[in-house]
Amino acid sequence: MQWITKPSLALYVIFSTTLVTGCDSSEKNENSEIPQILSVNTHQLKQQDNFAIEREYVGFVQAGQQANLGFELNGKIDTIYVDVGDTVKKGDPLLTLDTQLLATEADQLRAQQAQISAQLELVNTNLKRQKSLKAKGFSAASEIDNLTSQRKELKASIRQLSATLAANQLRLVKSTIVAPYNGVISARHISYGDVVNAGSPTVTLLANNNKEVHIGIPIDKVSGVLAQKQWTVRVGKHAYPVKLLNPGATVGLNNRAINFRFSLPADAKVINGELAYLNYDDTQSQSGFWVPLSALTDGIRGTWNIFAVTENGAGPEVERRSVQLLYAANDKAFIKGAVQNGEQIIANGLHRLVPGQIVTIKPQIAPKQKTATNPTNSNDNGV
Repeated sequence: MQWITKPSLALYVIFSTTLVTGCDSSEKNENSEIPQILSVNTHQLKQQDNFAIEREYVGFVQAGQQANLGFELNGKIDTIYVDVGDTVKKGDPLLTLDTQLLATEADQLRAQQAQISAQLELVNTNLKRQKSLKAKGFSAASEIDNLTSQRKELKASIRQLSATLAANQLRLVKSTIVAPYNGVISARHISYGDVVNAGSPTVTLLANNNKEVHIGIPIDKVSGVLAQKQWTVRVGKHAYPVKLLNPGATVGLNNRAINFRFSLPADAKVINGELAYLNYDDTQSQSGFWVPLSALTDGIRGTWNIFAVTENGAGPEVERRSVQLLYAANDKAFIKGAVQNGEQIIANGLHRLVPGQIVTIKPQIAPKQKTATNPTNSNDNGV
């Protein structure tokens, strides 16, 4: 029997290990050479003859009636019945002036009236006496004429005092400001004890109803806005259908736009001065394609590219196309360029792809449709 020596055994083990390691390395190289084919989502191009740019023109909410109320005469503020934020009704008192001087003047006028009435009564008595004496031949005609003239003068004085007293009472009435319509006090410009001049604003009253929106429209967009049949205005998080009241006739000096007035619904929960936005779809006569914004990638020299999917012998292949971006909004873009109607483009994941790469297309999953359930234990008679 032939025995294997220790050196020979060592060489045998090394030779066997080398053979096994060589086999494993060749298998790994073969596996690494197998290309990895990616699956992609696609979007089919559909040509459009035009596209609409969603625009918003900003304005503000304004009350249909806004009045800076003031007194028609000078005076000192005596009573303030309202404050900012108070709701008032038509005819409610708002402010009152100090009326002590008017009350004193009224007393003087009434005293003068009483004095002249007494004088008139005396003149009437003397005139009656002189007429009686004249009938008996004891009175001159000149004396009667003098008393008649005095009576006319005193009657004229009474009418004058009556008119002056009426003016005094009118100033007394006008010493109180009353609400000309239902509304809310938005500002107060005076305090107790202030001396105000006639016409100076004291409080600002905003009408509760007939709220409006004033929005400036650029001159070149006026015809497009007027061509709309319906208008929608967004105030805060709420959108309201509005009605056009007046398209304006002059261009604003500050914004170089024409001021449009829209009426808000009666139930609109808005505050005077809030920003309002008019939604307007500006239609552009330009043919192109809507694509997902994620389907675009940067090109050279400021251009944009998309990846189209073309068929060749090996399978779907990635092909770079140069396009022009016409408009982008939120998650979509409108493009034109080296693409055709009906072509398939890659919708997302462009960073993983290169032109010429073979891919597989993921199947499009149709949205699930709800099916109506038919009751099994019912008939036409409802049993």
